[in-house]
Amino acid sequence: MKHTAASIRTKDDTITKFAEALLRLATSFKNETENCGKLCGGLSEKEMLVVVFVGRNKNVKMSDIADYISTPMSTLTNTIDKLVDKALLLRDHSGEDRRVINVSLSPTGKSACNKLLEKRKKMVESILTGISEKEQVLIIKYLDLLSAGIGKP
Repeated sequence: MKHTAASIRTKDDTITKFAEALLRLATSFKNETENCGKLCGGLSEKEMLVVVFVGRNKNVKMSDIADYISTPMSTLTNTIDKLVDKALLLRDHSGEDRRVINVSLSPTGKSACNKLLEKRKKMVESILTGISEKEQVLIIKYLDLLSAGIGKP
């Protein structure tokens, strides 16, 4: 297929506009994440991911959390220590295998998790307000495609 100068310029323009839109989206999410972290007592993004994951899965193994947030166990141990110190998580050894450490939410952690999920729900509802159902389905489809494409060479 022969490319004309106009088609190349259009492609470059599209790439530039797309990159700028992604940057605006990332910045918006970063700001919203920081607001959510403040709402729950100064949690980092990684700490919020852990709290929500544990909240959704109840009593989980440390290795499952490490897999979910793609982090080494040494880093996760530090994060879990901080969340235990903040009284958001409870940690105990498995009765079947003492090497396995299970993590669950404390009552304070359940409250923080509920706040995070409610804040996220309100954010999504505000985004989707005024967008037709058909457009919502397309947005979800395209977000999934974007997510799948990130990190590919």
